Amino acid sequence: MEENKSSKAKGVSIVMILLAIVIGFGFVIGLTQTSGANNLNNQDSEISHYAFDENGVLLSYNGTSTELEIPATYSLSSTVEQVEMSSSSIYQLVDRANALGITNYTIENQTGNYTDEFGNVFYQEKYIMTYDKRKVIEGTDYQVTGIGANAFQNNTKITSVVLPDTIKTIGSNAFAGCLNIQTLTLPENLERIESSAFYNCRRIKEVVIPNTVSYIGPQAFHYCNMLEKVNIPAGVTTISMATFNNCYNLKEIVIPSNVRNIQSEAFFGCTSLSKVTFNEGLQSIATGAFYNCYNITELVLPSTIRNLTSSTFYRCTNLQTVVIKSPSIVNISNNTFPTSINAIYVRDELIDQYPNYAYWEMYSQYLRPLSEWEAA
Repeated sequence: MEENKSSKAKGVSIVMILLAIVIGFGFVIGLTQTSGANNLNNQDSEISHYAFDENGVLLSYNGTSTELEIPATYSLSSTVEQVEMSSSSIYQLVDRANALGITNYTIENQTGNYTDEFGNVFYQEKYIMTYDKRKVIEGTDYQVTGIGANAFQNNTKITSVVLPDTIKTIGSNAFAGCLNIQTLTLPENLERIESSAFYNCRRIKEVVIPNTVSYIGPQAFHYCNMLEKVNIPAGVTTISMATFNNCYNLKEIVIPSNVRNIQSEAFFGCTSLSKVTFNEGLQSIATGAFYNCYNITELVLPSTIRNLTSSTFYRCTNLQTVVIKSPSIVNISNNTFPTSINAIYVRDELIDQYPNYAYWEMYSQYLRPLSEWEAA
């Protein structure tokens, strides 16, 4: 009888132990799931690190991601949060407010003496701007149509950027100083790239600009040192000032037929550039546009060319042959061509007239009939 009780007691004990294990295991799982859910709820989603306005423009980004895939849509919560921004210049704060599209803000002057952690007293100019903004949340109320001016400026953490096809405009200085961007995917419907948009993005090697782009602003790719390959869309009519200035690794460029003007210093210092294709339609090339592009050996200018200005091809020290197909005398200025030039081919019927025009007398010994080049 005692033995029977002992067996029953052992059986109950085992059942209770197993039950405890199961309950405990379930409790741990439940705790883990609850903890995970809480953590998930406490984390900001990636979109919350973006600031958008109600016009579809991305104003700024304060996240830490290195690979950005910018969302195509977003919503704004009803919650309003107060944001502070400080600077030593009140004008800088006002400029920033304008760039962000902020109209209601206050600026407090907190200039005065401050004490550091070591007890040293120092004078500091300081202004605090305070404004309200609505939080960005996931949703489809608004479509992202543009990247605002200075939105990612000097963000050195970013290594890649993918822009959604909804974007039409990339604002001035939008990615300027993003030194570590290596890959850049531009949207298929992009229309404008504003001034200095990718200024000093030194690690980008290739950019495919969609044919929908009709405007590329001054210095847009200035100092993109590692840029080896880029296309100019057919819809562009002007290559702006210093657009590709000091793109040391750019090797070849095709100027589309819709381009009428190449502005000053557009390809200044592109020392690896060895082949430039000019199409019919180009009318003028401005001061220093190809200055110091010393790997170019030959240039063929279309029949539509009318003006070459000061130092257009100066210090292109390996340039030996220039072909000018224009049916009228082309205007040049001081140091348009390098001293290394060997031959300048012009229309046969104009060869005797060229030396009579300003600045052409210094190149008279290099003039050759176009038919001679065509027969070669």
